[in-house]
Amino acid sequence: AENSKQVDPDPDELERFGVTDDLREFVKTLSISTFQDFPLLDDGPVSDAPTVANVRQDLTDWQARHATLVLSAVKEVSKLRYELCPRIMKERKFWKIYFMLVNRHVTAYEKKYEEAKLKSAEQERDNIVDDEPTKVGAEAAHSLKKATSAAEQDLDVFLLGDLADSDEGPDGADDGFDDDFDKIDDNSEDELSKDPKN
Repeated sequence: AENSKQVDPDPDELERFGVTDDLREFVKTLSISTFQDFPLLDDGPVSDAPTVANVRQDLTDWQARHATLVLSAVKEVSKLRYELCPRIMKERKFWKIYFMLVNRHVTAYEKKYEEAKLKSAEQERDNIVDDEPTKVGAEAAHSLKKATSAAEQDLDVFLLGDLADSDEGPDGADDGFDDDFDKIDDNSEDELSKDPKN
């Protein structure tokens, strides 16, 4: 107990968020070079997602809580992050690599958390169905399905990178897509009317 003032997180919460003895043993095998040498294609500029309590806000809810817990409960991860961020790599890259490395150790816990969250949402939907006409229940089920799909897509984007994201390409590269493409349609008529041929 080097830092006796630090309050240890609740053991049940650590377990729920995958901070287990198995994970602790695995992260002891990680080193700075594990992160530096990790074959990650995403080396481009990072998003403007804010950080709260030293954890990126482009993580899923489960990942953000896991990251917060693992930083406070597993000194090896905290030390690696301190040594790597931001001098050697950006925070976003650190967590992307970290979750890829620990994937087989935490996937079951994240899945269980998401299932519990889904079950809770279904119970809430069932309560609405009991109180309201069936149409409200159908709308809630549709919203729940969309939310679940979005959460899965967010995790895929986090783990694999958003291939359509313009900040994922080489620095300064223009992939030919303009984020403001809607403005082109609005302005195209004005540009045509300025054409000297007309």
